[in-house]
Amino acid sequence: MSKLIAEIKDVLSLHLVTNILLAISYYILKVNRPICEYLFDDCFLELKEWEWLTFLGCIIVIKCRKQGTFLEYMSTACMFAKFLNAVMMFKASPIYGFVYVLILILHTVVLPRPVYQGPEYVTYFRGPHLQEELERDKRITWIITFYAAWSPQSVTFAPIFSEISSQYHLDNLKFGKIDVSRYPDVGKKYNVDSGSWSKQLPTVIVFENGKETNRKPFISPKGTVVRYKFSKDGVISDFDLNNIYHRCKQNPLKGHKAKTDDDIAKEKKEN
Repeated sequence: MSKLIAEIKDVLSLHLVTNILLAISYYILKVNRPICEYLFDDCFLELKEWEWLTFLGCIIVIKCRKQGTFLEYMSTACMFAKFLNAVMMFKASPIYGFVYVLILILHTVVLPRPVYQGPEYVTYFRGPHLQEELERDKRITWIITFYAAWSPQSVTFAPIFSEISSQYHLDNLKFGKIDVSRYPDVGKKYNVDSGSWSKQLPTVIVFENGKETNRKPFISPKGTVVRYKFSKDGVISDFDLNNIYHRCKQNPLKGHKAKTDDDIAKEKKEN
């Protein structure tokens, strides 16, 4: 229930509402009187504009079909729609286009997309410390993100990983990160390309008993990278985090009492 409420809050956020309005702004201004009479020569869409909108719909369907959540779907759809809006605004008048782009910039600065800002339980590793920690106590399951500070995908995934760590961390289920742009040798050791054209950033690997058991994006037997779209629900499902969490909870480290469901609920409430 709390998850549903959180999703509703995200959908009704001021950022998304204004984002949708900006995405459909050209259509609203072009076909609604008396606004269109002051801004344009006529109050209907031209045939070419209808063709562009149809093409936009096809692009959105193709690009958004693998989005993990409704919020991500809408964000991506609005991004393409705003680009087309800018083109049509400039076509109508360079002044309209300039003002529209300025509004987009202000929207990004004043009303940025909401991200998780709660607690995180992430260990940041340097160089060889990762391998040392994996070998130190093999009873601990580690979920490690290999990232680069300059990678937009890594930046986008960072709050998602932090939120997951706050919900699933245990004494024997831990989360960590390492910047492979600073430690390329570590990336090479774990077969993560840290180059500028890398398709592997970020990469998330699960280590159980000190050995890799799962990773995304996956590397095929031919050595090609199978693209992966990171989302909270996708990571939880594809890495089977619920089962890993249950298994670790039922087998706590020696000297640590196993957490009950009441303990977990209380802990999440405090977080």
